[in-house]
Amino acid sequence: MVVDDDAVLRRLITDQTALMGFDSTAAASGEEALEALSKSDFDVVLLDIRMPGLSGLDALREIRRMEDAPEVIMVTADTSLPTGLEAMRLGAYDYLTKPSTLDEIEAVIRKADEKRRLVRQNASLRDVVRAPASDSSADDVPALVYGGAAMEGLVALAETAARADSTVVITGESGTGKDVLARFIHARSSRADSPMITVNCAAFPETLFESEFFGHERGAFTGATATKRGLIEAADGSSLFLDEVGEMPAQTQVKLLRFLEEGSFRRVGSTRDRSADVRVIAATNRNLAEDVSAGRFRADLFYRLNVISLHVPPLRQRREDVPVLIEHFLSLYRERFTRPALDLSQEARRRLAEYDWPGNVRELRNALERAVALSAADRIEAEQVLPSQAARAGASAASADAATPSTLEALERQHILRVLEETGGNRERAAALLGISSRTLYRKLREYETGGEP
Repeated sequence: MVVDDDAVLRRLITDQTALMGFDSTAAASGEEALEALSKSDFDVVLLDIRMPGLSGLDALREIRRMEDAPEVIMVTADTSLPTGLEAMRLGAYDYLTKPSTLDEIEAVIRKADEKRRLVRQNASLRDVVRAPASDSSADDVPALVYGGAAMEGLVALAETAARADSTVVITGESGTGKDVLARFIHARSSRADSPMITVNCAAFPETLFESEFFGHERGAFTGATATKRGLIEAADGSSLFLDEVGEMPAQTQVKLLRFLEEGSFRRVGSTRDRSADVRVIAATNRNLAEDVSAGRFRADLFYRLNVISLHVPPLRQRREDVPVLIEHFLSLYRERFTRPALDLSQEARRRLAEYDWPGNVRELRNALERAVALSAADRIEAEQVLPSQAARAGASAASADAATPSTLEALERQHILRVLEETGGNRERAAALLGISSRTLYRKLREYETGGEP
């Protein structure tokens, strides 16, 4: 929401934030903004300080009293330090001085939005971690759904790892549930009273990674208008989950290694060492040992992270889990869609059991959710849950075009290109369906385009 009494500026910023991809709303006064906030949820508010009636600072005070308050970025023509300090003291995320460029505005909004999403994510996790137990403490932990010996052994190892408080590396293909296992370890650990902080190492631009990770001091770089805590500080006393750690930039790898060895770090632009008590859990779908050999990942960081190693096997290697997972997801969708009679035909269950699931548990869940959402009847047939092309790819097709690839790499390539075709070439949507980052998808497509082996 853009709040400013200047109609021209208000319209300009609202239009520009809409072009940035945000759902933008305008308000001409503090009173109008509070009225809108009482009716709808907003993630970020861009709030002018000097307005007739309720001032921006007074509006900020009211906003910060709200439950689940949005991040507030103050905008002021007053460049004096006391004004900015007062805004930050009252709980503003940051403040901008007029005139600010659209690039500066966008950078601050995106960082505020990222913080908002992290806060919401951690609040959800806190609810899971702190949920009251019924019969045993096992009710406090994220659900690990499985039916076979492979996962049973892995869960037993994870229980032991949780008590050790050492760094953990979880490996496995995309969609196998590495994030769920990480949450399980945190919830079973001595740090469970604090929410686990999660960061997707492939989600940040390389130029912002260090700042987001370690924080920055005011004036450390262009756009750093205020001091900001990083994710390391946010995770003090808790666990930090580094998803897709293999995508971490080389410069950040060096500083993470120092933090793991010494427990200290420096914000960007600072000469002061800070300390934090953080337990690191990392996950990757890459072969980090190969990345070390190829010079893509630091060997010393790999050995420092890899104190405890847990591998989540792909779903095709634990087919006994498929029926249990099907019933788990069907139970969720029966409740979500209020369809208690919802079920699969026997042919649908057979096809699901025989498919290789290159996208693993995430792909199985997406396939079931899509079928449920699009099915008018309570009985879901095989073609609805697994379209014929996908079924042929998993079951030995007669057609040459749909023949099962001879290697896992070729199967992955075929699946990625098929999903990209089904999404009309939309790479962001394809990456979301595949359960990988856009950066990982782009890298794989570049490999395919150059004619190299995937």
